[in-house]
Amino acid sequence: MPTWDYWHRMEYRREVRKGHCVLEYVEVFEDQGWTFCHRPERQREWFAHYTRACAEDYLARVRARPGTWVVGVWRTGTSASGEGELLGSIRMRWTRR
Repeated sequence: MPTWDYWHRMEYRREVRKGHCVLEYVEVFEDQGWTFCHRPERQREWFAHYTRACAEDYLARVRARPGTWVVGVWRTGTSASGEGELLGSIRMRWTRR
């Protein structure tokens, strides 16, 4: 069975007041979406688009409170438990659906 290195961790921080966020959720999963190659001028756009899509799915499943969220994406490598490398983060408004 092949070993992949597509493990990621997403950290969901809800903004409780300007400049102050609280870690509310952590999701660990194997996904290669962030590894797709794009032209350099498209990489940031793809990162934001894909991260938001994943975050909206997760926040809906956990019935998260509406508000402003800062979502960080870490690549942990070949295991779910690695410290990881921060790929980036997005700030988004979430409303329940």
